[in-house]
Amino acid sequence: MTTVLEWTGKAAAFALGRRLIADSETGPGLDEGEREPGSRLGDGAPERDGRLGDGRPHLRDVDGTAHVPDPHENLLVVGDNLPALTALLATHRRQVKVVYIDPPYNTGNAHTYKDHGHDHASWLSFMTPRLLLARELMREDGVLFLHLDDKESAWAQLLGHEIFGEDNSLGTLIHQRAKGGGNARSFVRGHDYVHVWARDASQVRPFLTEKKSPAKLEVIDGRRMLVETDVLRAGFGRYARGSERRLMYEDIVAVKGAGKLAEVDAKLASGEYILRPWGTEGKHAVVRVTPAEKASSKMYSIIKALGGQNDLEPLGLGGVFSYPKPVELVKALVASQTFFDSDAIVLDFFAGSGTTAQAVMAANERDQGSRSFVLVQTPEPLRSKTARAVVAAAGGGAERTGGAGTIGQAAEGAGGTDGATAASDAEFPTISELTAERIRRAADVHSPGLIFTQLEVVDGE
Repeated sequence: MTTVLEWTGKAAAFALGRRLIADSETGPGLDEGEREPGSRLGDGAPERDGRLGDGRPHLRDVDGTAHVPDPHENLLVVGDNLPALTALLATHRRQVKVVYIDPPYNTGNAHTYKDHGHDHASWLSFMTPRLLLARELMREDGVLFLHLDDKESAWAQLLGHEIFGEDNSLGTLIHQRAKGGGNARSFVRGHDYVHVWARDASQVRPFLTEKKSPAKLEVIDGRRMLVETDVLRAGFGRYARGSERRLMYEDIVAVKGAGKLAEVDAKLASGEYILRPWGTEGKHAVVRVTPAEKASSKMYSIIKALGGQNDLEPLGLGGVFSYPKPVELVKALVASQTFFDSDAIVLDFFAGSGTTAQAVMAANERDQGSRSFVLVQTPEPLRSKTARAVVAAAGGGAERTGGAGTIGQAAEGAGGTDGATAASDAEFPTISELTAERIRRAADVHSPGLIFTQLEVVDGE
């Protein structure tokens, strides 16, 4: 029996998401009374109606010029992710292979990111249209990773089942993020959850990771290869100590028959197998060789990845963000579904510190791939002395090149509405500016020469 969530505002949230999808093809026009759930988690009344302006949301360069991105262009879109996702439908519909999001946890804590914790209904109304739009952007074999703690985990799982269909739920991964914690009140909370859904589960391939096996790595003809010397065995069961379990090439017909020999010969011809002299009788072992970047095994459901701060410190950004996700975690998630799809598109519309961009670069570095990223981040001020120091070191607010956009200039509308708040916010960089800076610095490490485009979302002019 499927449990269906009910909450105040559900009908409006679903209607908004579905109407934005329809309007992306036919033009805007929300019915009277359809209003957008607050653009920030925990906002009370909606800030504006759901029309998103008089026209369709679209993207533009930082100089105001309209920009229609190529689907495989690396992007950082600055602005509210609801109109941003709507705008991306024009170029990225059914194009995205992997969506990874780490949305607000609805904690109410004063973290670096603005997490206006409120209630389950607000969180569900906030997430619903965004997940509907994300599904519309996904390929038929696309997957979405939703990363969160236990406060909203149960609600998120039921919401995801309703949006994607319970049959398209692929399960839940555990992220072990911490250890220790002897001062914990009851037990050490050292993990988060990553719920996984597919657009169409029947089209999703297994989740893969780099193979860790008894095989050893060798350099053959200048290429790192995983070498397995016992892929062909004389029989099953236990072997006496000192006996040879490998089936030599010369003995295949006698033990396995001519059919098996033909199968092995075909793999020798393709290069998957090679023969290697073995033992003292002049015979040859059948050896499987696999390029190291292609050697895979199934992913385990518990992923240990500690301390995203460790990824920022080598970039000179240590302490800028309070709770960055580890690159190793996001890289593992991205690679699990793009192991043999090295030009896939990866979307993160709660980009935060930009971990996903660096993870995509690291995945490309492993196999010389050309995966691309699309990040969306609102330009909220990041009230941190460390962040302000990074801006000063980077040029004190002057425009920078080497990517796109600027750092050190508070984005319009980033702070509150009153003059005092705006004045204090102007002293600090925005999260999106520091996201861009991290992309630049990470590119210097993982992908020198990488180009990304920074765009603004225009909410329907």
